[in-house]
Amino acid sequence: MKVLFKLLILITGLSSCKSDAISMDVEPGIIENQTFNSTVLIDGHAYDGTIIRNCIFENIGGDGLQIRDVNNLCIENCIFRDIAEDAIRFRNSGSSNNVKIIDNQIHDIEENGILAAENHINTLIKGNTIYNVATNNTSSQFGAPHHGIYFQGFNVSITENTIYNVLNDGGNCISIRTYGVISKNKLYQATDHGISYFSDHPGDSGQLLIENNVIYDNGMRGINLASNGNSSNHIGHALVRFNTIVSDSKSSIGINDALIGVDFDIIGNIAIRTDGGTTFIYANLPYSESNNVIGSNDIGFIDFSNRDLHITNSSAATNAAVGLTDFPLTDFDGNTRDIASLDAGAYKN
Repeated sequence: MKVLFKLLILITGLSSCKSDAISMDVEPGIIENQTFNSTVLIDGHAYDGTIIRNCIFENIGGDGLQIRDVNNLCIENCIFRDIAEDAIRFRNSGSSNNVKIIDNQIHDIEENGILAAENHINTLIKGNTIYNVATNNTSSQFGAPHHGIYFQGFNVSITENTIYNVLNDGGNCISIRTYGVISKNKLYQATDHGISYFSDHPGDSGQLLIENNVIYDNGMRGINLASNGNSSNHIGHALVRFNTIVSDSKSSIGINDALIGVDFDIIGNIAIRTDGGTTFIYANLPYSESNNVIGSNDIGFIDFSNRDLHITNSSAATNAAVGLTDFPLTDFDGNTRDIASLDAGAYKN
C-alpha cells in the first residue's frame, strides 16, 4: 500500500526534490556530531550496541533513519527535521530488540515521527519532543493516516515524551497496536486521538498500561481503545489510571463495542469534557472504574484556560483517589505519591 501511495504522489507531481539515497557509509560503534542529508540504514547485528548521538538528519526525501536486525541500539539527542517520509522507521523486513530512542527532537515530518513493525520488541521511547508531523495528508485519503508514534511491536515503553500538532486527517499522537506501557506523556493537538489502541496485530493477551499522561485538545478522544473485529488479536487487560484528560466533542475515554474478552480498569483519572456532553467514558462492554473525577470545565486547575493542568489544594481531584492501594508511585513530574493523600489525575498536588 505504501508503494501505491508513493506512485500516486509521483503521478500527481507532488514528489519531493530532496535526496532519498540510503547512506551506507556509517560504521558501527559511536556515531556522533554528524549531519545526514540522505537516509541512514542501520542494518545487521554488526551494529548491535551502536550509539547514534548529537546528529542531525535533515532535508531528506525518504526516511531519516531506518533500523533492521539490530539489538541494543541507542539513538539520543539527535534532531530529525524536514523529512519527506518517517523520521525513524523500524523496517518490516527485519527485527530488533531493546532499541532506545531518547531525548530527540523530531519535527516537520511528512509521515510518522516513529514507525515500527511488530517484529521490533522491548523498545524504549523516552523524553522525545515530536511535533508538526504527519504533514502530508495523501495516505489519510486512503484510510492509512500517519501518527506521532505508530508502534506495532510488543512490550514497548513510551514515556515522558511531548507530542503535538499531528496534522493529517485521522492522526493520533500515539497509535499502539499491541501491548506495553504508555506513561507520563504530554499529548495535544492531534486531529484524532491522543492515545489510540487498535487490535490489528497480535496482543498476546498482554497488558496495556496507560498512566500519568496529560492529554488535551485533540480532535477526538483523549484515549480510545478499539478492535479490528478479530478477537484473537486482543490484549488481555487495559489499565487506564491517573491520567488527566480534556476533550471536547467526544468522551474522554472510549472502548469499542467489538473489543470483547478484554478486562478494563479505569481508575483515578480526571476526565473533563468541555462541550457539555455527559458521557465521559464511552463503553457498552463491562469495565471496572473507581475514584475518577469528571467535569465539564475547571475542577480546580492552576490555569485551565492555558492548560496548566496541575491541581490546586481546593481541586475536586485533591485526595480523590484515597482508598486505592495500587497506583503509580510517582506522578507526571516525578513527585512521590502519598497513599494517605492520594490525588486523582496525572499530577500530585
